[in-house]
Amino acid sequence: MVLLIFVSRSDIGLIRGIRILFGGTLLVGTIVAVVWVAWHLWQKPTTPTALELSRRFEAVRSMDGARFEVFVADLFKAMGHRTLLCGGTGDQGVDIVVNPRGRRVAVQCKNHSGPVGNKPVQEVYAGARHHRCVEAWVVAPAGYTRGALDLAKSTGVSLYDANTIRQWIKQVDKLEQEHADET
Repeated sequence: MVLLIFVSRSDIGLIRGIRILFGGTLLVGTIVAVVWVAWHLWQKPTTPTALELSRRFEAVRSMDGARFEVFVADLFKAMGHRTLLCGGTGDQGVDIVVNPRGRRVAVQCKNHSGPVGNKPVQEVYAGARHHRCVEAWVVAPAGYTRGALDLAKSTGVSLYDANTIRQWIKQVDKLEQEHADET
């Protein structure tokens, strides 16, 4: 905007004005690109386990349900939690039982292309009771429908999406960095 006001002055001339406008636009674009690259590099994990998890998460769309369950279990293990993979026939809606901070948590993993509906929330809520868990979570990178959000709120089921998975990977990175600093 400032460039347009400056260029619109009559004493500058058309050619010089276009050069100033082009140069200013190029400068602003370069600054934006540098900031964007720096931000992405800052966000990228640096430790081996976190880098591996990040790489696997980038391929999450091509994972089938069983591979996604293993990925989530590996992520919880990297965060220092004990995990038990239960997925498959007869799992009662619980794919993983994880023990963060000494509590048993039932986890249902859904790697759908679109938002997840009520059914996984219902299943993990019931399955948590069956597996004697104190909490129930659904992990679905694609997010949730309004109905799933409402049901989770009324039942106390926690919902986690792609943003949360990225935060967990950052947590793994931080834990590994702290561990490396101690040794």
